[in-house]
Amino acid sequence: MPALRERRLRALGVQPLRLRRRVSVGVAAQAPHVVPPVPAAMPEKTSIRRLALQPDPAELRDPAINKMYQALTEAVSKAGLQSVRVCDVAGDSSAAVMVFGAAPIPEGVPAIRILRVDPLAVLNVDRERKRVLWEQMQALGRNGIG
Repeated sequence: MPALRERRLRALGVQPLRLRRRVSVGVAAQAPHVVPPVPAAMPEKTSIRRLALQPDPAELRDPAINKMYQALTEAVSKAGLQSVRVCDVAGDSSAAVMVFGAAPIPEGVPAIRILRVDPLAVLNVDRERKRVLWEQMQALGRNGIG
């Protein structure tokens, strides 16, 4: 299961972090003191049902990449998601933004609802990455993020 998670994160353009316990020299490792969260304070899980795409405007100048971006926009609904504008995501807990490459991150959107993916130029050249992105979109449409 961790390998699948890492593959999905890499497909979204995110480097997975590996957490290690710090152990000082000469001191035995102790279990950290963890305070269990209060059930009322835990946020409810919300699934992502709406998706906005945030391309890098510089990449859209290329006609081939622009055509592929239009196909990706149409693929959002085919994956079982509703396509929304980026400005509508900030106030909607069931929406996320897929940010391509060096595109600016939209303001007001929580980091957990921002999905970073490869630049459009890379996806246009690498069919495997494009296929993984399509699988991610389909999984998002089935399960959401949260």
